Amino acid sequence: MIGSLRCLSYENFPTFVASLKNINSLSIPWIRRMTRQNFTLEGIHQKREDILLEMKKHLTSICYPAFEDICVRFEMQNKEKMHTSSHFLCGQQATTNHAAGTSNVEGQQLTAEDRTVFLTFSKGYPISEVEVYEYFTRRFGDIVEAIHMGGVGGKDLQALYARMVLRSAAKIPEIVKDETCPTKFAINGKHVKARKFIPIHKSVNNLPYPSFGVSL
Repeated sequence: MIGSLRCLSYENFPTFVASLKNINSLSIPWIRRMTRQNFTLEGIHQKREDILLEMKKHLTSICYPAFEDICVRFEMQNKEKMHTSSHFLCGQQATTNHAAGTSNVEGQQLTAEDRTVFLTFSKGYPISEVEVYEYFTRRFGDIVEAIHMGGVGGKDLQALYARMVLRSAAKIPEIVKDETCPTKFAINGKHVKARKFIPIHKSVNNLPYPSFGVSL
């Protein structure tokens, strides 16, 4: 198995052969016994592009969804540890602010627009509001205040985007890692891109949301 993966990592087969210390390792005895065929690494390399494409499909559709919950739990455990270690420092800062006569209530002066993440979905892969809510709640905790699905189109009336309002703007950097490029997620095997929501006309008619919006 390791030899097969190494073989696939090389674009040029002679280069792979040159990296081997033992030329006999070009054969795969175990696989040959199973298939009862003369199955070699050279044969694998000849089908390299097809094999890599199938591997990618299986990773996206099977492996990632299967292990996603484990990864999410691991991330949440790390965040809890960081929260515990920083709790004392936060308490000290709050005491200092109180003594100085200041107040810094997180997100108190921010509008819903300032706490919104803009999500876009892949056409042909419908995703529901419930799926979006459950995914981000499971991964980041109780951070979602509201989700507004939009851009409904196509024969299946699929939503093409959504505005996800967070309870705190401080959580946006955890979801949107880069302000210049969208952060990619996979919800039940369906690709989702996230950006910070930036409205074209901010608070034009004193409405909670403008008529149109773009994400940068």
